[in-house]
Amino acid sequence: MQMRGTPSFLKMKKILYIILGLMAISIVSCQDSKKSEKDKIIVRDNPRMDYGMERTHQDTVALMDLAKQYLEALKTNNIEGALDQLYEIENGEVTPLSSERRNELRKAISAFPVESYSIDAVILYSDSDSEVRYTTKMFPDSVKSEMPGETKGSLHPFRVDSQWYLTIQQLKHEN
Repeated sequence: MQMRGTPSFLKMKKILYIILGLMAISIVSCQDSKKSEKDKIIVRDNPRMDYGMERTHQDTVALMDLAKQYLEALKTNNIEGALDQLYEIENGEVTPLSSERRNELRKAISAFPVESYSIDAVILYSDSDSEVRYTTKMFPDSVKSEMPGETKGSLHPFRVDSQWYLTIQQLKHEN
């Protein structure tokens, strides 16, 4: 029988503490892994995304350039020039804006002057479902106004035979 102060008793006591410590760590880690399994976030595929579509840096650059040309035309108040850059897609065919649609857009665009702009996002879901989101400022920062100074909009590029065309959604009226 060994006494409490002897070296082998102290050695066994250390081993017992190490074993107890390892058991406590393994119990805690098992509980954490069960919790993380339950709390996992499941990321589903985006139903709008065409994963077969080849997206390149050139596509992004082309869309940025088209959007900048459109927004620069608005900034210089060249509304007709901006409208000339927009198209309609009917049955997969690219056509210039109809005169009715052109007049509708002219009225809407004329109501919001563009002092400056920024392109917020370029999203390439598919050839027929892409988006360029932008923000325009209507007044210089130095001008104080009761009206909101920014508007947000989006262009909807459409690719036909490797060529991108800018389209714009139908205007929606809210009551």
